[in-house]
Amino acid sequence: MPSPEHAASLERLLSRAAAECESKRGIWFGRGLPQALRIAIDLHGEGATQAPMEIAFIEVSAVSPQGRALTNADPPALDCPVVGLSQSTFEQLGSLVCARGDTGVQITRLICPFAVFDFSPEGVRVREVRHGLTAADLQKKMSTTLWSGPDLKELGTH
Repeated sequence: MPSPEHAASLERLLSRAAAECESKRGIWFGRGLPQALRIAIDLHGEGATQAPMEIAFIEVSAVSPQGRALTNADPPALDCPVVGLSQSTFEQLGSLVCARGDTGVQITRLICPFAVFDFSPEGVRVREVRHGLTAADLQKKMSTTLWSGPDLKELGTH
């Protein structure tokens, strides 16, 4: 049975990911965490369809600063934003977002229990951070430069 902390982290992750689906009907779900997200959305009566794709979700194990993600998913050729999901902890951030090659699935956003990151040619930008953490706390764990701005929000208050 998962610990209360693990259950709370998973709930925070799935709730935030579900918010990405608002007003979208064409959603592709990869294996693992995205399937838990699909079930949560279906349970709330939101029901997604399979096409045309507006957003896709994959579970990731590592992401380069350029947004190339290692995943066990094999998404079809998608012409929509791909969002990575990870249950990694704050302590694992350095191995989650790390310098690596340019292979893998290109993602635009990564949602974790402690933060939401966007990936672009300009680099990694933190958009939301869990209560009690700051962008500076995240930067200390990362080997790449992290960008943040005045639009940084508390996780889940998008």
